[in-house]
Amino acid sequence: MKWEFNYSLEEGKYKDYLEMNITGIHFKEEILTGEELKFQTLREVEFQNVKFISCTLNNVFLAKVKFINCEFLNVSVIESNFNKVSFVNCKFTNVSFFECKLVDLEIKESILQYSKWENIEINNSKWDGINLKENIFRHNKFIDTEFFKCDFNLDNFIDTDFRNCDLKTSHFKGVNINIDEFIGSKLSVLNMIEIVGDKGIILED
Repeated sequence: MKWEFNYSLEEGKYKDYLEMNITGIHFKEEILTGEELKFQTLREVEFQNVKFISCTLNNVFLAKVKFINCEFLNVSVIESNFNKVSFVNCKFTNVSFFECKLVDLEIKESILQYSKWENIEINNSKWDGINLKENIFRHNKFIDTEFFKCDFNLDNFIDTDFRNCDLKTSHFKGVNINIDEFIGSKLSVLNMIEIVGDKGIILED
């Protein structure tokens, strides 16, 4: 999952690249409000300390893109493909992902809250140190994904499969999930106690 940019990125301002495919640019310290990316490609791009407010990504392809210390508020991502995309120390609030395919996705030390993920396939990815709160996951597939030290709080999983995933270092509190959706994945005994405890089941020796 580790990757590097192939060459040095140039500094740029997002307004100079509207309605263009973007390659090899580093954006920083910007506030983007109401922007729409549609049928565009972002390749080898880095966003640092950028705030996205009420933006839309529609049929966008991202490859080797890094988001560092970024914030996403009321953002919609529709029918888009991510390949080798990294989010580090980011905050997602009321973000909607719909009909997307995410491969080699890394989310690290970030907050994900009050968001919706629907009809998403997430493959060969890692969620590292994520604090999740009151998100809705509907009709999704997590495949070969590691959830390392993540905290799930009051999240709602509806028809979401975890295939060959590793969740044993994570914690669950007040999560609505069908235990059958974990078949084939790795869970700890503590995971099971947390999950079934929220369903009113008491495990005793």
